[in-house]
Amino acid sequence: MPRILLVDDDPALRMFVEATLKREGHEVHSLPDADDILEQLDALSPDLLILDLMLPNISGYDVLKNIRKASRFDTVPIVLFSGQDDTASKIKGLDLGAVDYLVKPIPPEELAARVRALIRQKKRQDELMAEYNRLSELSLTDPLTGAYNRRALNTFLRSRLAEATRHNTPFSCVMFDLDHFKEVNDTHGHDTGDLVLREVAALTIALFRQEDALVRYGGEEFLGILQHTSKEGARTFSERLRSEVAGRTFNEDKHPLQITLSAGVSSFPEDGGFEDPREMITLADRRLYVAKGSGRNRVVFEG
Repeated sequence: MPRILLVDDDPALRMFVEATLKREGHEVHSLPDADDILEQLDALSPDLLILDLMLPNISGYDVLKNIRKASRFDTVPIVLFSGQDDTASKIKGLDLGAVDYLVKPIPPEELAARVRALIRQKKRQDELMAEYNRLSELSLTDPLTGAYNRRALNTFLRSRLAEATRHNTPFSCVMFDLDHFKEVNDTHGHDTGDLVLREVAALTIALFRQEDALVRYGGEEFLGILQHTSKEGARTFSERLRSEVAGRTFNEDKHPLQITLSAGVSSFPEDGGFEDPREMITLADRRLYVAKGSGRNRVVFEG
């Protein structure tokens, strides 16, 4: 049911608009003033705001400007409602961000029709935005594991490192690789290999906090991005992940498998400043290969 917020200081007009729009099947909330309009918008998340131009203590134009300054309300369509029928008033309102300008008095049939049209536009806009967000997420996500892909990495890592540098907060990368993974594919097939990759990714993400992120770097190699995490914290995380993977049986229903992983850790500021986030990846990758060359199933965070 579409939700509409009406702000008008005239009780009779509020009753008229409410009755007209409720007959159309809309959920209508009304206010006599705009004193706490931003809080009401946050609480109600309306599909449409109908705003009187002449309110107590403030003009509808000023309310409109204040709402449009708050970017979180960019997609809320706002209709100005006024007894002023001059062109200049209409142009001013539309230029400030209103999507329509209704003149009082308005026949109920016209009010209902205009609101129907605006609600249809809002619904279509929401559908397009949802589809855009879905496609954006798909373009940045590895379809097999649900982790981020390499395309997302540069922007994602650069912004996280810049934030850590700006606020002098710790930040770590963990590069890890499944040991002898080629043998899994060669012996048990790529379907089994894919299952192992999905389960390892899911296990890793389950250990993450909300601000952390997992990137599938390539093949069986992953990069964990740990925000606000010191080298010691990254080492603890990596050892826990290594232990959980080593202690799990994969592909239990068919050919049970034991898998291990090796990991390399790089951290800011313990490993120095990094002007380019690729330097962090290179260091973590180098330590990963030290771990693999030292017998695998281990974490290297120094050297």
